[in-house]
Amino acid sequence: MVVVRQTRRARPTFDTAHQYHREGVYLKGGPDVWVDVDERHKIVDAVTSELDEIVKKHFPRSPNLEYAILKAHLIVERSIEQYIRCLSNVLVELKGLRKFNFSQKIEFAYLLGMGANDPVLLPTIERLNVVRNQVAHTFEIDRKQIDEMLRINSDDYDNFTITDDRQRVRMLRMMCSFISGRLIGEVQARIFFDAIVLNSLNENGIAT
Repeated sequence: MVVVRQTRRARPTFDTAHQYHREGVYLKGGPDVWVDVDERHKIVDAVTSELDEIVKKHFPRSPNLEYAILKAHLIVERSIEQYIRCLSNVLVELKGLRKFNFSQKIEFAYLLGMGANDPVLLPTIERLNVVRNQVAHTFEIDRKQIDEMLRINSDDYDNFTITDDRQRVRMLRMMCSFISGRLIGEVQARIFFDAIVLNSLNENGIAT
């Protein structure tokens, strides 16, 4: 696994290119450039607190399936944004990710490892995007597609049954909680691993 060390260096421009040619140096280090281990932990702790509460605060109590799909999509999207923010090489604010659509965020997160070793996570998120777009842009909702998504997330795949929208909404809520928890758990594990490696390098006098 490659250790991610986040930088807060501003995006290179023609000004930085000219400056490099004038001064002969660009990759300067220091606390104003690199995000240290303590700060990364603080960021992840704040993200963990937010995502721990996001389903409780924002998932609807209403049995309205269309509304639940829209809210589930927003919750999962925020979880993916925070996943990207915590694990990317460049520290970005959430507003910097808002210019990308949901499908693009999925691809970015996948390239960072999201769902790469999980047979269920990625197809679930992609299906949620499909049914959300159907709800948002048409007057129809395909319950068969929703039920298939819920089935692959069910503890009883072989005997999976669903009877009404109230049950679908309840399972959507559990699915959102799982996705949010799964992503933040992966972030925590990766940050912990990075911290161990970086501390070991520092203790051995290797510049980082």
